Amino acid sequence: MQASDQRILCAILLNPPLRPAEATISHRNLIVALPLTGCSRLKIANLVDLPSKDQVELASLEVTEQDLARSRPLLSAAIEDADEVLFAWGTKKLAGTSGRLLDEQAKWMRSLVKPSQRVWMVGGTPRHPSRWRQFVGPEKQRVTGPTFEARLAKVLTNHDLNGPCQEALGNQPVIPMSRRP
Repeated sequence: MQASDQRILCAILLNPPLRPAEATISHRNLIVALPLTGCSRLKIANLVDLPSKDQVELASLEVTEQDLARSRPLLSAAIEDADEVLFAWGTKKLAGTSGRLLDEQAKWMRSLVKPSQRVWMVGGTPRHPSRWRQFVGPEKQRVTGPTFEARLAKVLTNHDLNGPCQEALGNQPVIPMSRRP
């Protein structure tokens, strides 16, 4: 764990983008989440280390058990170094074998989270950060607030892995523990 001024948020995404992560809207949105989780540094890890443009392209790559095995040391190290963990791999499940394997990877990854680490999600699901602005946008009227940051603060909540989200983790809403660190 880190000193209070250097707390690390580990964001678990689905897979890497084709371009540098820092150039993506996901990265910019994750930076906004840092102070909401009480962290000042961001570490990104992926369920599978297969770069793609989007989920459709990832599905065409046919995720294998070997792909997941190669990703596990990176996931493990990222979670080990983190103070807080953000589940953000997306709410839409891939079909077929790839989807089943990624579900297994998420379950394995969840077992690495220590009791001292809080788990964060947007809207009670592992919503991908590229979708956060759409999710909290004023046109959807899901949440009110003058800015993206204010609206995100209302839906970015931490969750007990041994509580209501134990079975629902992944694609269904769960009951939040609190909204603030």
